[in-house]
Amino acid sequence: MGKNSYKAQLNYYDHNYGWGNAGTCAQGDGRTWGAGSARTGVMYFPGLSNLKGKIINSVKITVTNRAGGQNAQKTAHFFRSASQGGINTSLGAGHKTGNQIGTLSGWFHAYAAASLSFTPTFFSSYIAAGEDTFCIYSATASEYLVWGAVTLEVDWQEPATQPSLSAATVEMGKGVTINTPAVNSAYRHTLRYAFGGASGTIATGIASSVSWTPPVSLANQIPSATAGSGTIYCDTYSGSTLLGTKSVSITLTVPGSVVPSAGTLSAALAEDTSGTGLYVKGMGKAKLTLSGASGAYGSSITSYTITGGGWSATNGALTTGTLASAGNITFTATVTDSRGRKASTTRTISVIDYTKPGVAVCNVYRCDADGNRKKAGTYFAVEINASYSAITGNTLSITARYKKQSESSYGTATIVTNNGKTVLGGGNIGASTTYDVLVTVADKYNSLSIPRTLSTKSVLQSFKRSAGAAIGKVAELANWLDVAWDTRIRGNLKVDGGMSDGAWNRDATDLMLINFSGDDPYNSNTNYDNVVRTEDASTLINSPVTSGPFYAYRKVYPVYTPWSHHSKVFVELKEVFPQKGRIWTQAYDPNNGWGDNGWTHPFTNKDVVPIANGGTGATNRGDALYNFIVGGVYSENLNDLAVIGSYWINLSNCQNGPSSSGYGTMEVTRSTTNNYLQRFTFYMGRTYYRTFTNGRWYDWRALPNAHTAETLWEGSLKNGTATIANGAKYAYLIVGGWAGSNEDAVTQIIPVGWGTHMRLTSADKWLAYQCDLSEPNASIRILSNPYDGAITWVWGVNRYKE
Repeated sequence: MGKNSYKAQLNYYDHNYGWGNAGTCAQGDGRTWGAGSARTGVMYFPGLSNLKGKIINSVKITVTNRAGGQNAQKTAHFFRSASQGGINTSLGAGHKTGNQIGTLSGWFHAYAAASLSFTPTFFSSYIAAGEDTFCIYSATASEYLVWGAVTLEVDWQEPATQPSLSAATVEMGKGVTINTPAVNSAYRHTLRYAFGGASGTIATGIASSVSWTPPVSLANQIPSATAGSGTIYCDTYSGSTLLGTKSVSITLTVPGSVVPSAGTLSAALAEDTSGTGLYVKGMGKAKLTLSGASGAYGSSITSYTITGGGWSATNGALTTGTLASAGNITFTATVTDSRGRKASTTRTISVIDYTKPGVAVCNVYRCDADGNRKKAGTYFAVEINASYSAITGNTLSITARYKKQSESSYGTATIVTNNGKTVLGGGNIGASTTYDVLVTVADKYNSLSIPRTLSTKSVLQSFKRSAGAAIGKVAELANWLDVAWDTRIRGNLKVDGGMSDGAWNRDATDLMLINFSGDDPYNSNTNYDNVVRTEDASTLINSPVTSGPFYAYRKVYPVYTPWSHHSKVFVELKEVFPQKGRIWTQAYDPNNGWGDNGWTHPFTNKDVVPIANGGTGATNRGDALYNFIVGGVYSENLNDLAVIGSYWINLSNCQNGPSSSGYGTMEVTRSTTNNYLQRFTFYMGRTYYRTFTNGRWYDWRALPNAHTAETLWEGSLKNGTATIANGAKYAYLIVGGWAGSNEDAVTQIIPVGWGTHMRLTSADKWLAYQCDLSEPNASIRILSNPYDGAITWVWGVNRYKE
């Protein structure tokens, strides 16, 4: 910094006589005083250009007057010079360039003052730019002046350093270089930062550069963003003197590693019906709770989700439904913070498998005291192979009770050994009496009852005194023929009364199990009628219903096929629950095995019959009508929609529509010559159509909308004229507005193009206007508006032209 003086080299250019004698500087027309015409004075200040780039604090100019022109107040007009670094006499009047940069006014005459000094401001920016040559100029006689000497005294200082960065965007926790290119190598710098509400000193005493690592803690200043803008300040010192401060902007980003904490996902058993305290299939739920989730560096948690096993929740807790499957279930909790960053944690639970008790074998027969089979034995044996789920606290018990078939209630239950033989009856099982035996298999949670029958001892024929007979057993029933053997009747069988079978007493587990041999499918008990009754269809084999309760009556019957000379065996299930009346069938061919189609059934009145199968695809009348009339939702290329019907359309999901967006209905019709018409109606009422002929779709066209009022213009027309685009295409216009300020709004219906004087009127206020046509537009022109009213809306009604 300093204060320097610079003495100018002077000359002038006379527009009549050319360059004058070096040593003076003049402007103006001096012919009145024996000089030449308009003059351009030039001043060159050697050494002034060394102040280029400096801060110019002030400039003082001192001029020495000569006796020239009138002794009066004059104005010197300053201009930039087209040539810098000296007076270029080859330029002539062209030394002066551009517009005037400033003026000085004073008594510029030696008789008035030997010298005058001024402190103008207009020199500063040109000196700082490195200019050292200036001009004065005037063409008038009244401003003719001559200077014999000109001196500049300049107070200046070095500029503060402008810092720069090696990168404008920097990730927090990573380094950036801050450059401080001082104009003087002796200068030193203090670097500071400001980011959000945080600030601090980066370094002091820096000469040319320094590396800075923005701390990750600055992320606290932007809790809802991943990047923010800050400022680095550079204070420039010469010794202990502050020369100035300049700054540079910096963008700081939050590292990808800065994510929220997902916390801890804990699991607990809920609604435990097993009593084990464990997760058991079908006997409990899981409750997942997320705790301890938190944001990072100032962020906050904005959303939670917990998912797993087909369940989900959008808060910090999830209670599942009943755990219906065994095995591991992994739950994932995800949190999102105010920066949009996510974090997850998981928890896995193990669900123990549980199935209801089952029986593979259950045989009951007469025997002696040692368990040896005896047709007339007075004991009976129970051989059973049962299974159960051996979960904590669960046990299996098997009992048997019996009674005479003629009695109404069973006796006391007796424990039966699993996977073994248990002899019961105590020798009191009469050989001439039929007994009912009820075997019950139970665990802690469920039970299964298996009824069995002990027939009498086996005899060829037996008669009862009170009229009754039996074959293969002892006669017990009065007025009955009781047959213990399998019976085959070669001829016809006519039954005048009712019939009852014992299928209810036979359970089926493998629903496709048959014993086919030769042409007689009835040579095995597996082919006879039985029942399906279970609360868990997953325990069945080859079942058409695979979960939940399933109850049905199973029949197996042959159908002879003459072309193959053998019978096919059909398995039929008449379903009672869950859908009463449904009949499932499968067919077995001895040459080809089971059919490829699996279980099939005809539709019942409780089935949802698809439209493709001739049904409505619905379960109620409203949906059926909708499906019958409307072809459903279509969301593909409309060029491919050539199936007659009506469709719901979201144009955002389709291609080649009348618009890129909007909702509505599409009707597709077809002529006998396979030409198509598509008619699309927006939900707001506007209709478009197009046709398919000559092998291509033609452009969409709008149908005239005869009944809907459409907004054509909005604004505030107080004077002048407003153009109503497409207004000539409507039969009527509705004009709305105010007849005067602070009046109620009024409307008026007018025929389009009714070029007569119209008025909007409210009380004693009015606004006059006129409607004219200029196809295809209309116009509204204000004729008179004495009460500061305005026309603000124009609607079109009954569009009849396109």
